Amino acid sequence: MRFFRSITIPFIGILSILFIVACSDAPGAPTSNPPEPSPFPTLGTPPPAQSAYCQNGGAVVAQQGEPLAARVNGQGIPLSVYERQVESLRVPLIQQGLDPNTEQGKEALQGLREQALAQLIDDALVEQEAKKQNINVSPNEINNRIQQLINDAGGQEKFNQYLTNNQLTVQDLCQQIRAFLFAEAMTERVTQNLPTRVEQVRVAHILFAKKEDAQAALQKLKSGTDFAALAKQVSQDEATRDNGGDLGWFPRAVMPPEFEQAAFALQVGQVSDVISTQLGLHILKLLERDASRALTPELIQGQRQAAYNTWLDALRAKAQIERLVQE
Repeated sequence: MRFFRSITIPFIGILSILFIVACSDAPGAPTSNPPEPSPFPTLGTPPPAQSAYCQNGGAVVAQQGEPLAARVNGQGIPLSVYERQVESLRVPLIQQGLDPNTEQGKEALQGLREQALAQLIDDALVEQEAKKQNINVSPNEINNRIQQLINDAGGQEKFNQYLTNNQLTVQDLCQQIRAFLFAEAMTERVTQNLPTRVEQVRVAHILFAKKEDAQAALQKLKSGTDFAALAKQVSQDEATRDNGGDLGWFPRAVMPPEFEQAAFALQVGQVSDVISTQLGLHILKLLERDASRALTPELIQGQRQAAYNTWLDALRAKAQIERLVQE
């Protein structure tokens, strides 16, 4: 059972698919057919200045009078870009066996459409804010990423075949890489001053499904029963039961609020009352406390993602966003 809060990683769309393809063959992609004509010129060393592959440096630009999917602080997102985003995400799902005619398939595709539009809106917000802070992305940076993806995929022919099979164009890729680079740059800006050492506690717990079981265990603990031994006997948490319920070290903001509040309120060696969370009923014991303990790489990454998500939430809250399509 997982107790740490999950952090939602920003959806990258086409680019996330391509990173997967770089490491393995595309699911369902035919390998015996000859490759389709290349959708872009032969790629060699990226040119020093202007991109040979990306129109407008991969920028999403709505032409005057063009139908829009959304408007973000006055900036239009073309309907055609939205529709291509949806299609490029739909195709892999179909290849992996999703039936679009079933209720489950319809629900999945509806969620995909909502996700695609939300991501395009977020991309526009992030780029707008980045430019306010004098952060930009050069065509050469995009070219370098394209070349790296081609190399990782095993060559241009294999890469082009995958793009063709999944109805992608180089412009789709340029747009996704551009958005990724802006998000990457703003993540660095937003998280540059986050601490790497914070107060942490090491806690053991016993998990229960029934209140009467938890109360009976609490009485045993108050009578002197060893916490670790009891955890091995009765805890419902299979992941920590064998080591006496030890959850290891954690800082604030990674556990459910009720769990965190109880854990940080304990003194070393102290046992809590029965605590209720969405995960069940718990009894906690504080094993150790450190006022300034180094965060693990996993926790640092989670902290960075949480800070980025909070920053992006604030952008959304103050933005003027018009959704113009039926998602």
